[in-house]
Amino acid sequence: MIIFRRLLPLAFFSFLALIAFWPSVPPFSQDTSSDFSPKSLILPIASQQDEFIEPLVKEPIEPSYSPPINWSSKTNEQCVTCHDGIEDISDSHPPEIGCVVCHGGNENSQIKEEAHLSLIYDPVWGVGKKNPSHIKLADKSCGQNGCHSSSYFPDQNHVSRLKKSMMGTLAGVISGLRYQWAAQVLKSARYGVYSVENFDFQDEGLSFLEPLPFFSKTDWRKNALKNKSSIKKGKLSHHIADNLLRKSCFQCHLDSPPPPGIFRGQGCAACHMPYSKNGLYTGNDYTIDKTQTGHASKHKFEALPPNSTCITCHRVFANERSYPPVNTSSEKNNSLLESNILPGLGFPTKDVHFEKGMDCIDCHTSNDIMGDGNIYSKQHEAVEIRCQTCHGTYNTFPNVDEILDPNDPAVLISKYYLDGQNQEGDILALSEKEQKLSNVKMIDNKLSVIGKRSGKIFPIPMIHKNKSSHAIKAHQDKLECSACHSQWVPRCTGCHLTFNQKQEGNNGSPWGKQNYQLSVEKPILMVGPRGKVTPMLTQPKRRLSVFDKEGNPIPVVNSQGDWTGDYLEKTFLNPDGYSGSHRAFSNFPHSVSSKTRSCADCHMTPETLGLGAGKLILGDNISGKSDTIQYLDRSAKLAKNIDVSPDAYTTMKGQPIAGTTQKNARPFNQEEISRILKVGNCIPCHELPGDKIYQNMGKSYKFAGTNAHRQLRQKILKTR
Repeated sequence: MIIFRRLLPLAFFSFLALIAFWPSVPPFSQDTSSDFSPKSLILPIASQQDEFIEPLVKEPIEPSYSPPINWSSKTNEQCVTCHDGIEDISDSHPPEIGCVVCHGGNENSQIKEEAHLSLIYDPVWGVGKKNPSHIKLADKSCGQNGCHSSSYFPDQNHVSRLKKSMMGTLAGVISGLRYQWAAQVLKSARYGVYSVENFDFQDEGLSFLEPLPFFSKTDWRKNALKNKSSIKKGKLSHHIADNLLRKSCFQCHLDSPPPPGIFRGQGCAACHMPYSKNGLYTGNDYTIDKTQTGHASKHKFEALPPNSTCITCHRVFANERSYPPVNTSSEKNNSLLESNILPGLGFPTKDVHFEKGMDCIDCHTSNDIMGDGNIYSKQHEAVEIRCQTCHGTYNTFPNVDEILDPNDPAVLISKYYLDGQNQEGDILALSEKEQKLSNVKMIDNKLSVIGKRSGKIFPIPMIHKNKSSHAIKAHQDKLECSACHSQWVPRCTGCHLTFNQKQEGNNGSPWGKQNYQLSVEKPILMVGPRGKVTPMLTQPKRRLSVFDKEGNPIPVVNSQGDWTGDYLEKTFLNPDGYSGSHRAFSNFPHSVSSKTRSCADCHMTPETLGLGAGKLILGDNISGKSDTIQYLDRSAKLAKNIDVSPDAYTTMKGQPIAGTTQKNARPFNQEEISRILKVGNCIPCHELPGDKIYQNMGKSYKFAGTNAHRQLRQKILKTR
């Protein structure tokens, strides 16, 4: 420690000298004559000049459409001479289509090397051959004219949609991390995994995304050499967030290889090709080694992915056999059964929709998952379903519309359902984007969900005039359904990130492995991006430690060249001035129950409001401005001389402590906190949500201040 303190000033002034004499970095060519270590230009703030540029919205361009391909017979192909016994890919891809149209190759040769020489392959990215459905190759296979692109019906252009989807671009992940770590000023997305433009622009979203910048020239060169890239220009950021995104976070991208021990396809195959948990082939093609992992279980396309495919990536909802066990808050850690996809609070419980037997795709539409043709910054912008889409509200029934055209997209897509083919005259529910939901229709004068894979019919309970708690106007106007009906939110622990350049050799990642466990907890509430109260996805504060190749902490230097500390336990401030390591994120946790949390759980519990654990002390001022809280954990006050709980997201005065990456989303402000707690004064006597006092709180508060109310309260208390 003494040696470190003596060397730190020398390292600091050397660092300043390097920055002072280092030239600006223009777009560069693949030049290997000079290089520099990532440690030399790590800056914790964004380039103001660069990041204030808002994405421009382009005018829509009418795409050109092509007629379907007229398939000719492929019975003369020699592929099945060797691949004898291979399964037909799907009913919609009959054997008459052949193999070469999707895979490429020489269909006239029985010599493996000759037959496989011209398989569809991208030498720049090193993808293809066994799997021609990579996003970077899909235009040559799945996206050929007459296949899953260039259709007159935009929703049938799956490849174009997928490239612009949230799963394709990872725009939400990228913009979220970059904003929280002060790598960009705006919350909206500017970058994606790759560049993409919205040529068939519709009516919302962004017009383009740029490819994510490289952290350093070294990172760009490594990427170019790895992928044999001929790219001669690239963008450098010198920000550590971009290194983390490329080295770690991009493993969730559709085109990326899965993490060790996880088996799935890439590109279109990530969702539509079934993989077993051990990654072994179980089909009848004897040319495929059944002892080698990494193969699809069979040469089969599944138009409708099962839940097991979804949770391969969305592992927050995984069970113990596919992911580390979930720690619950019960006294005993209950083993999660295979059937319990979603862990519960205490004893394992399921979301009510899963409990009834519904699949992920029974709620989520093709547009939700594969995109609707627009480029979005955040996931909530892309999802088109809400609770009221199917259940309606207290005052209204769901919106519905009738199929009048036999070529309606809702008819075309339903041909893949087990027992739900739509036809003219069917009445379907409408999504929030006014698109027909192909499996939510009127049956016997009742709106029902039809299981796309199962064919089961699930009658939908209506909210209309159903429960008194739904009649409270303030709840209707200001709460998402999930605020009361979500039972738990997932939480991961152990998210201390370490960038250690010692580990970068031998193709290793400087970020190492992230060792984290999942747990669940009661939802904390916040204001979501749509302006209504939602559950908060609470995560522990992130910490970042950065070490050079000798294992020494790297100093942090601001844009003026001033030393502000080092990256050990560094807490970033995002461009709004709030903590970038402490995040408040609005989330729908998929833990819905017909039972709701109690009124007191929101209106009398400081933890639920994001204030942290403690004792509420209500002041004399009815506005709530004199209210205080005595925190159970006083470590922050002792360490930093500030009276706030370490697990708080806002203060009693409504000052945000945590940063948010979603536009318009935020923790509660002081007025909202005071108003929520004020209702708590009434709950001890008026504990039922159907109590008439909640129908007009303004009138009720006026009566509460009268002598008649005090006498009535005294009378009630004497009888208890």
